[in-house]
Amino acid sequence: MEALRAYWQGLAPRERRFLGGGAVALVLILGYLLVWSPYREAVTGLREDVAAQREQLAWMRQAAARVERLRAERPRNGDTGRGSLLSRVDRTARAQGLGEALQRVRPDGDGRVRVWLEAAAFDRAVRWLGELERRGGVRVAELVVNRGDTPGRVGARIVLEAQ
Repeated sequence: MEALRAYWQGLAPRERRFLGGGAVALVLILGYLLVWSPYREAVTGLREDVAAQREQLAWMRQAAARVERLRAERPRNGDTGRGSLLSRVDRTARAQGLGEALQRVRPDGDGRVRVWLEAAAFDRAVRWLGELERRGGVRVAELVVNRGDTPGRVGARIVLEAQ
């Protein structure tokens, strides 16, 4: 430190002013580059993030409102809207009087169920499928119907999937 002081004292007054001014300029430039500029960039980035988050919040609120509307549209009465797809299909088929005709119900991939009916009353089967679509959130993906031995009776292979 003593060597630096001796060096400073050895300089001419004009050189001291020049080096002092350069030191002040250097401090100001470093202050701008190391403090002010990163601060301003961070503030600008945060403002952009806030705008993006507000936009996303508005979208989420719209989506939540839509979900609530869709939930309100689906009636909650009866068993049709509750339980797994497999249990809903089995339970509603039996409730529609198709218990004896229901030969097999098994899962068929994610959100799908395969159903076999034999000697089912055609009117009841159609009513049951309509009820599943209207109230149970289930749609018919595949349907193969064969004429039964008795008039008004059918055999059917049905693939149902959750909507």
